[in-house]
Amino acid sequence: MTTNRSLPDSASVAMLLLIVIIWAGSFIFIKLGLNEVPPITLALVRFAVAFPVLAVASAIKKNKLRVAWRKHFWPFTVLALTGVTLLYIFQFYALKFTTAAAGAIIINITVIFIALLSAFFLHETLNKRKAFGVLLAFFGVLTVIFNESFGGFGLGSLELLGGILMIVSAFFWAIYSILSKKILSVYSPLTINMVVFGLGTLYLVPFSLIESPLEVLRHVSLIGWSSILYLAVLSSAVAYFLWSKVLTRIETTKAGVFLYGIPVFTMILSYTFLGENISYVGIIGLILVISGVYLTETG
Repeated sequence: MTTNRSLPDSASVAMLLLIVIIWAGSFIFIKLGLNEVPPITLALVRFAVAFPVLAVASAIKKNKLRVAWRKHFWPFTVLALTGVTLLYIFQFYALKFTTAAAGAIIINITVIFIALLSAFFLHETLNKRKAFGVLLAFFGVLTVIFNESFGGFGLGSLELLGGILMIVSAFFWAIYSILSKKILSVYSPLTINMVVFGLGTLYLVPFSLIESPLEVLRHVSLIGWSSILYLAVLSSAVAYFLWSKVLTRIETTKAGVFLYGIPVFTMILSYTFLGENISYVGIIGLILVISGVYLTETG
């Protein structure tokens, strides 16, 4: 029995929507966590908590962990660097300088990178309708980015620095999505994420030393630890597993365009819990994004 890959099935759509909601909320909790914990330390603790959760689940499933660690150490190292270490160093520092809503919008340039990398390396179809949809959504992202409600991205501003760091983060996320596609043919999503989280946590340690993590963590409040647990369990362990699972069911480009839904929920949550503004220009930008998603999905 073959799987119809022309459109995502209902199970894939359900998983993608859950991922979108979880990752939208993660931007709120990152901002809350950054009030108390420096960026790299926050990333380190996040994955240090998430790793044991996946390790236990992997042990229960009796996955071939020894083979994964030994036979494919270097491919897993690249995945760990792009999907955990470098991705979140850049992303968390970006969110020090820009709003949660702006960060959630900028990170969606991942879809552009995924589409281009998928077409070039995975030979996935990128027809004119899909390409126009991606460009339309990208234009919507730019419309919201330069919206005055986010303070503008003037030259030399901290917002500009945050935007650049988030774009770099998006590029690493796209690389991870593309490279994980190949290794998913060898290992289960649970095994991949367990190994990637373990190595990614390990590689975060030397970077975190500049922030004196042990001293910082002694003074973290209940809100700070709640943010860490949300990021570790839901945003990392659960959402990463679902993302890898989805990539085995549909094209990478089609899975990627669903990420455009993240800023919709993030803007609502950031307005509700962080007091960030929602303007008419921002809404117009999001409409363009959703239109682009539709065109790409039906392409």
